[in-house]
Amino acid sequence: MKNWKVFLLATLGVALTLFFLAIIRPPGGQSSRPGQDMPWQATASPDGATLAVFGLTLGQSTLRDAANKLGRRYELGVFQNPEGRLSLEAYFRDAVIGGLNVRLVLAAYLPEAALGALRSRAGAGKPTADGGRRYPVAEADTATGLDAVITAITYLPVVKFDADLVRQRFGEPPERIAAKDGTHWLYPALGLDILLGDAGEALLQYVPPLEFEQRLRAPLSQKQGH
Repeated sequence: MKNWKVFLLATLGVALTLFFLAIIRPPGGQSSRPGQDMPWQATASPDGATLAVFGLTLGQSTLRDAANKLGRRYELGVFQNPEGRLSLEAYFRDAVIGGLNVRLVLAAYLPEAALGALRSRAGAGKPTADGGRRYPVAEADTATGLDAVITAITYLPVVKFDADLVRQRFGEPPERIAAKDGTHWLYPALGLDILLGDAGEALLQYVPPLEFEQRLRAPLSQKQGH
């Protein structure tokens, strides 16, 4: 997640509402049992090329697998960063995992040419907080988007997820990196970055462990050096 503060603010109102909703199964979803598919139940392959979490496998499962697991309440979007690079994401607004309502952003891989084709048929798009643009995937291109392989997951809990819980479930992190209004707890063996905000917010980002340095730790180190 490129801008966790913006993401949290954008979802805060609905997230608070979810506290007062009964847990429901999203249309088309295969909701896991309470206590199953919890965020600390992540397993990396021996070579670190894949990571199994939330009933999905980064590096193998597709967005179609995610829709079958999490339900049809999602949005597909092509994002263009300020440098012009394109990426594909699926946003699940109200998934139910382990008996809990959660929000998930799944990044997925498509070749650059395919991403460009999706963008060209998506209209003008809308600006994003980081200076890029978001293009909603056209209905005719949904099947193409759903065939993309998941490469990363960002998990936003709507229940209390503080430092004590993190220590209990994940153990002490090998490394911490300070951020504005929070701290990143890094678990390279799990391909996991847990961002704990000073005001009680939390974001969990998962990638295959082989990609942890490039996709999670290196960008944080660069920011820290500025």
